[in-house]
Amino acid sequence: MKRKLLTPIAASAAVLLLAIACKKNNPTTPVNKCAEDTPCSFCFGEALEVGSDSLIIATPYAHQVPFLIDGQLVGPSPILNTTPTGFYGAQGGVSVAFNSENTLACVSNKITFAHARFASNTNPFPSLVNVQFPGTPLISTVPDSLNYYLNPYGYTVEHYYQPAQVYMSQIPGESFTGVVDSIIIRGPEFQTVTVGANLFESELRSMCVAHE
Repeated sequence: MKRKLLTPIAASAAVLLLAIACKKNNPTTPVNKCAEDTPCSFCFGEALEVGSDSLIIATPYAHQVPFLIDGQLVGPSPILNTTPTGFYGAQGGVSVAFNSENTLACVSNKITFAHARFASNTNPFPSLVNVQFPGTPLISTVPDSLNYYLNPYGYTVEHYYQPAQVYMSQIPGESFTGVVDSIIIRGPEFQTVTVGANLFESELRSMCVAHE
């Protein structure tokens, strides 16, 4: 019996289907897979404290660094109060450099943080944030532009803007209505990362890293 030959298009389709089937039957194991009992996420903003000089106390995994604003490195700036999940300031900007090498069992590939502030904020750069990953420059921009600057390095950014409460201190009920930029960044694995925000009547909070 004469065997029917596949056309080039049909042959290509067959190879593609075979490749898909192999991929489905032999899933690859993530290189950085974590055991269930190991910590793969950490909210370092909740673990830091403000020192007597109104600066974040340096720890083995985090310390305060200068904030880049309008092309100039400023600070480290003083912090007015701690909040339930971060810090509140009245001037300048606050950036925190975090190193998870001895903190997490897994290398992170996701970071989240939020910048809350009063809607009536009169600072000329009210929504400015700082972000730096290994291999990227120190980026100083508004949240809507973060994806533009980080995407060439393999990172993707989700930005949510909404009304929210701005917490001034840990005193219960001491909060005021404001707005918040919530930022989620995913991409290549990292152990070191810097995030910051303009803390002119603003709050930097919910700084968390994780592996997905």
